[in-house]
Amino acid sequence: MAQSPDNQESPKPRILIVDDSRLVRVSLSNVLQDEFEIAEAIDGEEGWEALLADKKIQIVLTDAGMPKLDGYELIERIRAHDGKRLQEIPIIMITAAEDEESRQEALKIGATDFITKPFDKAQLLARVRSQPKLVKTTSDLAKQSTDDKATGIRSKNYFLTRGKQDLAFAARHDHDLSVIVVGMDNFDTLRATGDKKIIVNALTAVAKALKTSLRTEDTLARTSNSRFAIIAPTLGWSEAEIVCNRIRQQISESPFNNEHSDLSLTVSLGLVNRGVDKVSTIEEYLSLAEQYVTKAQAAGGNSLMATEQKKAAKKRISIDAALRVMAQGNSDKLAPHLKAIATQIIPLLEYCNKKLIWGADEHIEAIKKRLKS
Repeated sequence: MAQSPDNQESPKPRILIVDDSRLVRVSLSNVLQDEFEIAEAIDGEEGWEALLADKKIQIVLTDAGMPKLDGYELIERIRAHDGKRLQEIPIIMITAAEDEESRQEALKIGATDFITKPFDKAQLLARVRSQPKLVKTTSDLAKQSTDDKATGIRSKNYFLTRGKQDLAFAARHDHDLSVIVVGMDNFDTLRATGDKKIIVNALTAVAKALKTSLRTEDTLARTSNSRFAIIAPTLGWSEAEIVCNRIRQQISESPFNNEHSDLSLTVSLGLVNRGVDKVSTIEEYLSLAEQYVTKAQAAGGNSLMATEQKKAAKKRISIDAALRVMAQGNSDKLAPHLKAIATQIIPLLEYCNKKLIWGADEHIEAIKKRLKS
């Protein structure tokens, strides 16, 4: 597919158009080529390869229905990538579907915008023109993401932006997700000393303890003067409880560098889990977890507080968690959860059966009946 050579710098933002219709690609190019540099791909797989190979691509326009890999699957693959560039790249889906359900589906899995065919040229140009501003905004956010001089970790703005992505992905695939807020119990006492060094040392000690407890896929941020927050994708309630108590114990047992022997460092934690709590936005997750921290501190501090649905939460275990348990050689612990795990796998089996043409319809239906019995 035609695109500008990589060894030539272009002042124009580069757009990748992914559509199996040559007529549509030409129509889009004709509208956009004066202001944007165009790269093309004939299906989702080719578009994916182009994104990996060409790091100058700043915006993606993708059709919904395509062979090999459709637009929805392409968006999911882009948003699930480990690299921040692809996780945050603006994606506009172009489709003939005008129903609200299709629109919400595209936005839910990570599309930035949505345009229906036949598209209005002026509207298309206006929508795409706005995306470089989004790129700049995201870039500015990334620069601000480690602007906490005391701890060197992410900002609250970054936390909320990343949280929306992680939550949308969890909802799409019915994965677990936990949000943990960690509040320093005696921050006012530390601040009352008037010694900035003590405050910085305390913040650094908490941040260090939290970092050692995180997985690669988790996000840590400082959300206020004395509070930190963690987004933990795929982490179930029971696993999150273990992590919270480990953090609490580690901080309370690790002295931090200060000249006041009477000062101690403890934290209270609030835990909110997708499988337990009835909240829908990342702002609601954060707010509820902060409320739990406030209650825990009012009750004396150095404790964990969460929704009182522990038993219900423990009945659910995600596929990711099950795989981790197996990798640790503890497969026997999965016995009480096998039915729930198998139920989560069914949609994946159905999809594989459809795409790979296994002819296993009857077998999958038989499994579904057994799971319902």
